[in-house]
Amino acid sequence: MDVLGAIGQWAWFFLWSLLLITASLFVYLGLGGNFILLALALVHALVTGFDPIGWATLAWLAGLAAAGEGIEFVVGTFYPARKGASRDGVLLAFLGGLLGAAAGQGLVPVIGAVVGSFLGAFLGAVAGEYRGRRRLEPSLRVGGHAFMGRLAAMVIKHAIGLVMVFIILRATLPA
Repeated sequence: MDVLGAIGQWAWFFLWSLLLITASLFVYLGLGGNFILLALALVHALVTGFDPIGWATLAWLAGLAAAGEGIEFVVGTFYPARKGASRDGVLLAFLGGLLGAAAGQGLVPVIGAVVGSFLGAFLGAVAGEYRGRRRLEPSLRVGGHAFMGRLAAMVIKHAIGLVMVFIILRATLPA
């Protein structure tokens, strides 16, 4: 019977791992994947009486989730500025990303928000740069940097999510 119990523990751990990894991918859909990971860890802690996951681990996870949001904002907003975008280009890239995500969500739920945020950041940066420079080629280049900044921000945020997954799985690893 001990063998069956061990198999059951590892089967649940495997499913738990899949759930966490899937939740971490929600970052790419604009659904707050790192906070979903934090919520899953909190639910696990509540169900198990805070045995493998305690308040200290939850605090670390909350800090990582918050840091991911901050880093996403900084990288996504200021990467174009480091690549030569004007203040208007940076501001309109940020606003375009927000408006694009909202508009995209209205057109095609979930995926539309992601596509809209990328497209909105690109178009906002191009509009902001074109307004100041009146030249299309450098404006398109800055728009490309806004797009890449948004992508880099998501990848960094997902990397932080994978660190969170590792911390949770390490804490909940069957004995």
